[in-house]
Amino acid sequence: MRRSLDLLADRRVYLPRHEALAELRTDIMRAAYVEGDFKLTGGLRRNYYFDKYLFETRPALLRRLSRFLADLVPQGTDRLAAPALGAVALGTAVSLELGLPLVIVRPESGQVGSQHPVEGEIYAGEEVTLIEDVVVTGTRAMRAVSRLGDVGARVGSVVAVLDRLEGAAERFADASIRYYHLFTPEELGISETVRSDETPNR
Repeated sequence: MRRSLDLLADRRVYLPRHEALAELRTDIMRAAYVEGDFKLTGGLRRNYYFDKYLFETRPALLRRLSRFLADLVPQGTDRLAAPALGAVALGTAVSLELGLPLVIVRPESGQVGSQHPVEGEIYAGEEVTLIEDVVVTGTRAMRAVSRLGDVGARVGSVVAVLDRLEGAAERFADASIRYYHLFTPEELGISETVRSDETPNR
C-alpha cells in the first residue's frame, strides 16, 4: 500500500538543505498565514497576519525551525535569550539544539514576584544571541536588548524566523547588532498591501 507523504514530518529536515528550507516555507505558510485587515506594532496596518503560535506549537515545525535557526546563531555566543511570551518556545528549541543555556526576558521588569528583568542564570559580560519569531519594527527586540543590558550582558545578534521588513534591520544596525533571519515576506511569496488609515481591526 502506498503511504501518503507528510510534509510536516520531522524526517523532512534530512533532505538537502535548500529543499528542506523550501518545504519549511510551504509548511509555515500553510500553518500560520492569515489574510485580512490587521493592525501591527506601531499602528501599522497590513493585509496579512503571521500567527507565530500556529507554528511554534506544532512539534514537527518547531523542531525543524530550531535546526535552521541554530545554524544562524554566531559562534562565540555564550547564552541565548528569548522574550516572553512569544519567542520562549523557539528559544527553548534552539537551546536544546545547540546545548547553549537560555534566559527568558520578562515582558515588563518589576512584575509581581520578581524585580528582575531576566529569568534564568546570566552573567555580566556574556555575549547573548536573542531569538525572535516575527519581527516587525524591532521594538520588542530592542526592549529585550535593553533589559539584558541592565544585567550586564551584551546582545551581539538577533536571530528571527520572519522579518516583515518594517525597519527592524536598520534599528539593529544602528545599535551595532547583527541580524539574521530565515525568511522575508517576499521569500514566503506574500504580497503585502500598505493601508493608509489607522482604524484598528486586530
